Amino acid sequence: MSEFDNLYLCPVCDNVGPLNPDDLTCDKCDFKSCYVARHINEGTRKFWIQKEESLGNWRFEKRFSTMMKNVIPDDKELIKIFSKSVKELFRTFQQNKNNLRDIFPNYTRDYKRTTGRRERGWKGKGPGAKSITMQKQSSLRGIIYEGAMNKFCEEHELFEPIRIPVPYYDDKRELQTDYEPDFWFNFNGQQIPVEFKTYEKTKMVKSNFIRGIKQSRKYGHKSAITHNNPKTYSAIIVCCPEERKFSCAIIDDKVKHM
Repeated sequence: MSEFDNLYLCPVCDNVGPLNPDDLTCDKCDFKSCYVARHINEGTRKFWIQKEESLGNWRFEKRFSTMMKNVIPDDKELIKIFSKSVKELFRTFQQNKNNLRDIFPNYTRDYKRTTGRRERGWKGKGPGAKSITMQKQSSLRGIIYEGAMNKFCEEHELFEPIRIPVPYYDDKRELQTDYEPDFWFNFNGQQIPVEFKTYEKTKMVKSNFIRGIKQSRKYGHKSAITHNNPKTYSAIIVCCPEERKFSCAIIDDKVKHM
């Protein structure tokens, strides 16, 4: 199957249908700003399905939570419930390890063909920058696992998937649509944005967490404007599928002093 099939992908209901470049309205739910669809490489998708079927249980990585212990809020109940809830998501993942053909997404958004602009984060040209091939492999892994987590979040009472960018006004009062956390964590009336990151084998180390932490904090500050998050909390979930490790943390601005 071709990577480009002239289809659209609806971010709200996941419907895929024939592409009409002049009208990206979903035939199923009438959402008016669908994306051009890009078919996820079937070999890559099968690779991760087979990995999940053959590898062992997911394990909570305590080193990450220990690393973050000085930058978490003082709300112990929030920390406890978030950690418990993330463990429940990965337990659900484990319970569905033989059903992932119906859970891992087949399509993703083709940002460039939809908007005419390059996807942010794919421009690395400096020393040590990943090759385009490695970037694509890393990106597809993240897309596949995030797609699964979105489905599991739909069934969890405290998590809420974020389907489309959240509009907000910047300092110049211009409307922006580049703010899209992966999920909300809804607890005691608070809506805390969650950043979900996957890592390749041996790469779950502090130096590689910085980018995700910075992105998480940006979402924390923006959500204080757009949602009920007065303390600008944000959250991050990290995992390595091949090593079966995952961890998480709620963080605040103390992270600046890490």
